[in-house]
Amino acid sequence: MRLTSVWTSVVQVFSFLTFSSPEDGNDLISQRPQVPIALDDVHYHPPSSHHPIPPISNHAAEDVVPLYTGGEERSYMVNGHPVVGTPKSPQEGPGGGLYCHYPDMKDWEPCYSPENRTCWLKHKHDDKRIDIMTDYENEWEIPKGKVRKFYLEVSEQPISPDGATMEHGKVFNRTYPGPWLEACWGDWIEVTVKNNLRWNGTSVHWHGFRQFESFHMDGVNGITECPIAPGDTFTYRFRAMQYGSAWYHSHYSLQYGDGLLGPITIYGPSTANFEADEAFRPLLLTDWNHRSVFEDWPLMLKSGVAPSMTNILINGVGQFGSGGKQKEKYTLYLDEGKKHLLILINTAVDTTFVFSIDNHTMEVIEMDFVPIVPYNTTNLKIGIGQRYHVLVHGLKNPYEAERYGNYWMRVIPARKCSKFPYGPDEQMGIFRYNTTYQTMGSAPDPMSEPPLYETNCADEPLDKLVPKIPWTVGNPVNIDPNVDPKKLPANESYIFNVGLTMSGGPNTSTPYIPDDQPYARWDMHIAPFRINFSDPTLLSLSSLDSLITKPHLDIVTLPTSNPDDDKWIWMVITAPDKVPTEGARIFFPAAHPIHLHGHDFAVLRQSSKNWYDDPDIGHIGEGKRWFTPDKLNCENERLDCENPTRRDVVLLPASGYVVIAFKADNPGAWILHCHIAFHASSGLAMQIIENKDLIPAIMEKDKPVIEEKCRKWREWYGEPKNLWDWHEPKHFQDDSGV
Repeated sequence: MRLTSVWTSVVQVFSFLTFSSPEDGNDLISQRPQVPIALDDVHYHPPSSHHPIPPISNHAAEDVVPLYTGGEERSYMVNGHPVVGTPKSPQEGPGGGLYCHYPDMKDWEPCYSPENRTCWLKHKHDDKRIDIMTDYENEWEIPKGKVRKFYLEVSEQPISPDGATMEHGKVFNRTYPGPWLEACWGDWIEVTVKNNLRWNGTSVHWHGFRQFESFHMDGVNGITECPIAPGDTFTYRFRAMQYGSAWYHSHYSLQYGDGLLGPITIYGPSTANFEADEAFRPLLLTDWNHRSVFEDWPLMLKSGVAPSMTNILINGVGQFGSGGKQKEKYTLYLDEGKKHLLILINTAVDTTFVFSIDNHTMEVIEMDFVPIVPYNTTNLKIGIGQRYHVLVHGLKNPYEAERYGNYWMRVIPARKCSKFPYGPDEQMGIFRYNTTYQTMGSAPDPMSEPPLYETNCADEPLDKLVPKIPWTVGNPVNIDPNVDPKKLPANESYIFNVGLTMSGGPNTSTPYIPDDQPYARWDMHIAPFRINFSDPTLLSLSSLDSLITKPHLDIVTLPTSNPDDDKWIWMVITAPDKVPTEGARIFFPAAHPIHLHGHDFAVLRQSSKNWYDDPDIGHIGEGKRWFTPDKLNCENERLDCENPTRRDVVLLPASGYVVIAFKADNPGAWILHCHIAFHASSGLAMQIIENKDLIPAIMEKDKPVIEEKCRKWREWYGEPKNLWDWHEPKHFQDDSGV
C-alpha cells in the first residue's frame, strides 16, 4: 500500500484513455465520468428470498416517469400509481428534484408537500399512511420502490481542492467528492464499481445503511468480501429501508482519506415543513492534507502520534496560501424569510467539527438516518461519520444585521478532537441573500460576527436528540448478572476497553507488518485488529470456532435468537486513561467516534467519568459504583431505556465510556470501529457475528459471486509484480486493512 508518483502519472494517462462504461455499455450517460448512472426501472430479485420481491412490471410507455422534476416540485398520479416530487434548490442545477416513482403501489397516492413534509403516501380507500411514524426497520411497512442503478469508477489522479496539489488522489468518476447518489425511500439500489487503481484493491461501504439481509453488500473487505481487484468490477445491491443522507466511502485501509468518498441521499418524509425547492445538496465537511494518507501512515506508526491536518474543505472546496489558484469560498444563496434544507456530513479523517452560520438559527430534524423531534440551535457538533438534516431559517431582513446580506458559514475544529499545526480558516463558506452576486466577477466578504458557543470535543446533548419514532429498550440477553465479566470467554465479552498495545516485532507469531520491532497499535478488544484480504469472515463461518481463537480477528459472537423477537444486545465501551494496567496495554485519554455497521444503536449512557477505579486519586469507577453486571439493566435509573438517542456513530468521551444497545434482529458479520481513519487502520476495531446459523441461507444466492470476486483477488494478489514492494510481498498490508 505505497504510492509511486511515476506510476501514478502513467496510470492516470492509461485510465483516461481506457475509461469504460458498464458491461452493457448502451447508455450514453454511463460514459460521462463526472456523474453516476441512474437508469430506468429495472426490477430484480433481491439477494434474499426473505425480502418482499417487487413484481416484474410491464408498464406501458406512458407510465415512464422523468428522472427529475425539471425544477418544479410536484407530486402526481400516473395511470393509478403515485409519483412523489422531491425538493431541490435551482442552485443545484436546472434538473430539479428526483421523482420518487412507485409503480407497484396502485392503491396509494402521494401526500408529501411543502405544507405537509411528514406524510409520504396515503392509501386511497382508508386512512392508512406511510409517513414519518412508519417503522422504517420493517420491510413490509415501507414503500415498494424501484431499482436505481449507478456506476462508479475508482481511479488515481492529482487533485487540488484548495489550490495546492495532492499528487496521489483517489476518486470516484474523476471527481472529488464523488457524485451525489440520489434514490427514494423503499428503492432497491445497485451500484457497479470498477477498480482502475494500480497498486490497491478497493471496497465501498454504504455508511449507515442497515443492510437488512444484505450484510454481504456492506462493503468491508476482509469481513464481508474480498477487495475488488485492480481491473475487476463488482455490483453492490441493497434496499433503502431508511431515508435521509449519508456517504459512501472506501473501506480499504485509509483510501477514503485520499478522496474516495461521496454523498448519498434517500428521499423521504421530514419532521418539519419547509418551502418548495429549497433543499441543497449535502455539504461534506472534511479535514485535508497535501500528503497522501499512505505517506502519513508509516510516520504515525513510527511516532505513535496521528499526523497533523492541513486544511478544511466543504464539498471539496477550500483555500490555502496565496497565488490565485484557490477557489472562491463555497457559496449558497438564501431566500428571505424561508426555511432551507441543509444536509451536513462529517467525512473527516481525524476531526470533529462545530458548524454554524452567523446570525442564523438551525432547526435540527434528523441525525444519522433517524428522524428526530425538531430543536433549534445556533451551532452543531458533528463527529466523524455523523450526519444531520437541518432547516436554516432565512432572515426576514438580512440586510439589517449585515449591510450586504452576506453571512459566514463557519466550520471550526473541536478542541481536543482535532489536530492542526495552526488554526485553519474557520470562515469556510458564505450564505448570501443578494442573488445579483451570482453574475458579478466578485462580491464582498461578509462582515458578520459569530455568536459565542462552546467548541469542546463532544456530541450534541443527548436530551436534544429525541427520536420521532420511540423505542423502548429491553434488558440485555448477552449479560448474565451473576457472572463476573472478567471470567467470560473473549468472544462473549460485553465490556471493551480502548487502548494501545505494543504488538508485533521479530520472532513473533503475530501478523502485524512492519515486524522489525514492536509498534504501538490501537485496539478495543483482544489485540489490534487485522483482517486477511483474501479470506473474508463471511466465507469462513464454518470454521468460526477456529477464527475466534485468533486474537487479531477480535470476534464477538452474539447469543442465537429469533430476529423477530425483541432481543437486545448491550455493550460498554470505555476509554480509560491509566487504568486498568494489566499486560502491555497503554491507556491515556482520547476521544473516539465509534461506528457500528448494520444497526442503529440506542445510547443508554454517555459519560466523561472513568468506568474504572483510580486509586491514585481515590476515585471509585462508575462501573463498580453503579453498573455491576446485576445493575446493567433497565431497572437502573441511570440508564435511559425509554426512547433514548439512537444513531450509528457516537463519541466515546476521553477518559469516559458509553453504554449502547441494539436489537439482535439483523444477522450478519458486522464491524464496530473508531472512525478516526488512522485509529481504525491501527487496529481499533472488532467483529460482531450475529445469528451465525441464519447467515448461509440469506447469502446463498450471492455466495458464488462473492467467491468469484475472491478468486480474482487472490489471482491478482498472487502475482508478486502486482504489489508495490514485489521483493517483499508480506509488506503489502501494513495496517489493519480497514
